[in-house]
Amino acid sequence: MTVDDLIEQGNQHRANNEPAQALACYAQAFVQDFNSAAAWNNYGNVIREMGYPDRARPFLEQAIRIDPNHTTAKFNLAVALLLEGNYEQGWPAYESRWNFEHLAGTLPAYPQPRWQGEDLQGRTLLIMGEQGLGDCIQFVRYIEPLQARGARIILQVPDALISLMQIDGGTTIGFGQPVPAFDVWCPMMSLPAVMMTTVATIPRALSYISANAAAVAEWNRRLGPRTRLRVGVSWSGRRDSWINQHKSVPFEQIAEMIQRNPEYQWVNLQVDADQEQSEILVESGVSTYPGTIQCMADTAALIAGLDVVISVDSAVSHLSAAMGRPTWIMLNDYAVDWRWLRDRGDSPWYPTVKLFRQPGQGDWRSVLDRIQRFLPTFTV
Repeated sequence: MTVDDLIEQGNQHRANNEPAQALACYAQAFVQDFNSAAAWNNYGNVIREMGYPDRARPFLEQAIRIDPNHTTAKFNLAVALLLEGNYEQGWPAYESRWNFEHLAGTLPAYPQPRWQGEDLQGRTLLIMGEQGLGDCIQFVRYIEPLQARGARIILQVPDALISLMQIDGGTTIGFGQPVPAFDVWCPMMSLPAVMMTTVATIPRALSYISANAAAVAEWNRRLGPRTRLRVGVSWSGRRDSWINQHKSVPFEQIAEMIQRNPEYQWVNLQVDADQEQSEILVESGVSTYPGTIQCMADTAALIAGLDVVISVDSAVSHLSAAMGRPTWIMLNDYAVDWRWLRDRGDSPWYPTVKLFRQPGQGDWRSVLDRIQRFLPTFTV
């Protein structure tokens, strides 16, 4: 079997959630050809996905030594460094994302200079949102420190976030709108690198996003009198994302947890629940509001009236946490996102977050059992 065949076979095992078999194929490939950067990269990447970023680094670094232009290896190394909490090296390395997969070629070529940490007093800074809604929600926290440096802010975000992210003394626009005049610009997820963020220096406000007061009052009216603990629940992220197969909890297990705990007022936060799921939720006594949530500002107003939000790693969990609401995030063990680090039950990004990690790949049952044990002890 050729090296290319072995790599392809390893890729198929990885896609089939068979990391051990994938590693065996990649190992055989780089033993057969020690100069196969792809084999070294793929081996290191699966090691990182298995939760060992420190062990992954030597393989990714070897791939880069063999091929200094190996974009995927550079990106995977950046993710491994961030997952370790090595932000000093990880943030600069994360700039490799602009040459990686769907982001390649998307970095704007503005004539204005890109901000590199210079004095912002009296200058207008364009912050360009990027990647998913959750990413924008997580990193918009940097606006307040930037305003404290004297910057006037123009924030560019997806349309779903415009009404949620209105800035005092600044301007929020969508990606299709004309950009007002500005002096310097920076991609939102490059701000930590420029501002030299470490785990210890993350801007960590208890709450930096708030919901519209009138909308909150309307949602409280819909929710009815508060007689029980109000628990919001969301079990899936973006369904078109490869990683969602690891991040999402099977609906059947979520429904079972809800049915076993009728003493709480469960509220559905999964806006893309299908008809069958919605019917099961209604039958289980869950408060559902199909068609009433049009943007993240609507979700924020609903979350403001809840006591705790239980969600997978998604925009919903980021929003709840950014609002300072008690947020319990159900985390996959395999291919966990770098921002949650390893082996901790809290998050340096969000003071009100509690992490419920899988003890092993695919083991959501243990996560849900632990949540059910914690719910009776939770007090508002």
